[in-house]
Amino acid sequence: MGEVNTALSPRAATALWTAIAEPPSPAPTLIDAVGPVPALEMLRAGELAGYPELGAHPARWLERLAHLEARGWDNPAEHFLMPGDPHWPTQLADLGPERPLGLWVEGRPEVLTRPALTIVGARAATPYGTRLAGSFAAELSASHVIVSGGAFGIDVAAHEGALAAGGATVAVMSCGIDRAYPARHARVFSQITGSGAIISEYPPGTAPARHRFLVRNRLIAALGTACLVVEAGRRSGALATARRAAEIGREVLAVPGPVGSRMSSGTNQLLRDYGICATEPGDVLEAIGQLHADPPPTSNRRKHDCLRGERGAVHDALTDVASPLGDIARRAGLTGPETRRALSGLVALGFAAEATGGWHRLEP
Repeated sequence: MGEVNTALSPRAATALWTAIAEPPSPAPTLIDAVGPVPALEMLRAGELAGYPELGAHPARWLERLAHLEARGWDNPAEHFLMPGDPHWPTQLADLGPERPLGLWVEGRPEVLTRPALTIVGARAATPYGTRLAGSFAAELSASHVIVSGGAFGIDVAAHEGALAAGGATVAVMSCGIDRAYPARHARVFSQITGSGAIISEYPPGTAPARHRFLVRNRLIAALGTACLVVEAGRRSGALATARRAAEIGREVLAVPGPVGSRMSSGTNQLLRDYGICATEPGDVLEAIGQLHADPPPTSNRRKHDCLRGERGAVHDALTDVASPLGDIARRAGLTGPETRRALSGLVALGFAAEATGGWHRLEP
C-alpha cells in the first residue's frame, strides 16, 4: 500500500500519533512544541534525529509508521477526543509530560467533564471487597462519575454498583475500545456505554498487554477527584494507582479490612502510611470537601487550603526550617503516630519534605 497521508488535519494526525508512539514517550512534549502535523512531517523527513532528548524513540516511531503503511491505517478519528475538545477531561493535564495524546472513546464523552471519583482494588477480591465496592460506587454515583479499569474483582464491582444505581461510570482500558477485555465483562461494557464511556489512549485494534495495564493506571488516577482503594494486597497494582494519585494531588482513601486478611494487607498499610480511612461513602465526600460549605473562589485560595484534619494541622505546624517529629506534634496538638501519618501524606502530596533534623514545609 502507499504511504500514510501526512496531509492530515490536526485531529487525524494526533490520532495517528497514538498508533505510532506507544506511551510512555516524549511524543506529547514534541507535539506541544511543534504541532501534530509538523511533527509527523519531521518524523518522515528524518529531522527528529536533531533532537537528542527524544533518544531512540524516533527510530521506533518510524518503524511503527512503516508497519501501519504496510497494512493500511484506517483512521477512525470520529471516535477520538483530544485536548481542546469540549469534552476533554482537563484534569489529565496534571500528568504533565505523561499526559495522553488523546483518548479513544466509545459511549458518552460528555461524562468525562463531570466530577469523578476513582475506585480501584484487587482483582482476586473477596466477597467483603466486592460488596463494599458496589455499595460505595452506588451511593457515590449520585454525585460523581465512577472511574475504574474494567478488570475482575473490585473494578467490575464498582462499575456494576454505579450502573445498578442509575449512575454513570467510565472504564479505562489497556487495549483498544473495540476489544472487550476481559471478555467475560462484555455485557457490563455494553451497559457502561449507555450512560458512561469506555476510553483508552490506545487506538482500536490494540491488544491488551501487561505493561499497558501499568501505564494506563496513571489515567485512572488522574481522572478522579479522589482515589478510593477498597481492597488490595501488598503487591496489588491498585496501590501503584493510589501512589500516582497522591503524587498529582488527589486525596487517597482506603477501606480498612480484617487484620488477618491477606487481601486487606495493602489497604491497611496504605492507611498507616498516608491514606484517609473510609468506612462509608460520606467519608469520601468529606475528604474532597463535598460535605462542607462551598470553598472561597479559586482565585483567592492557596493550594494548601485543600488540606483538612490532621494534614491541615500538621501543615500549619511546619515551618521552612526542618523540625523534629516531637516539636511538630506539639505545635499541631496531635500524637506522634497521628503526626507521622499526616507527614507521610503531606510528603506524598508535595506539601512537605523530610530532611536532616526532621520535616519542613514545601509550597507546591
